[in-house]
Amino acid sequence: MMQELQIFFQSVQLEQYRTELVCCNRFSEQYGLSLSEAQMEQLAVRHIEALRASGRVEFGTGVLEKLVHAFCDSPYLVQENYADTLTKLQELFYHLKTDCMERVSDDELVEAMQLIYNEAVHGDLTGLMDADRDTIYRIVRTGSLCSTLWEQESTGWNDE
Repeated sequence: MMQELQIFFQSVQLEQYRTELVCCNRFSEQYGLSLSEAQMEQLAVRHIEALRASGRVEFGTGVLEKLVHAFCDSPYLVQENYADTLTKLQELFYHLKTDCMERVSDDELVEAMQLIYNEAVHGDLTGLMDADRDTIYRIVRTGSLCSTLWEQESTGWNDE
């Protein structure tokens, strides 16, 4: 009975997530970015996996809509890597949210991720993955990359 209930809730969650992805697709199309049905399905599955891996539970819509709105106008995001990038951004969001110990809101975290992605690492997801909670806290507190505190080198982020 418990397993049946879990399967039911998972299917409801997948359907809600697919609906959210259709809305996101409508928005991102104005930037030349869209997801196929298969990519939406894969992203929905990866969403559930990312939540499970991070030990998180989500009620209502996920963070994907915020990520799409924040990142779809990035000069570094192109159709060829759009679905993969969204998947990685989603996974990274949940990792950072946990790492930041709930001290930053979802919106603050998405804004910090966007700033790093666009202005510091120039679309390099590996560079974004190198961000830690201190980086996020600093960006949330100051609203900028604090160029006097951070510089991007070929090896990543370093304190001066």
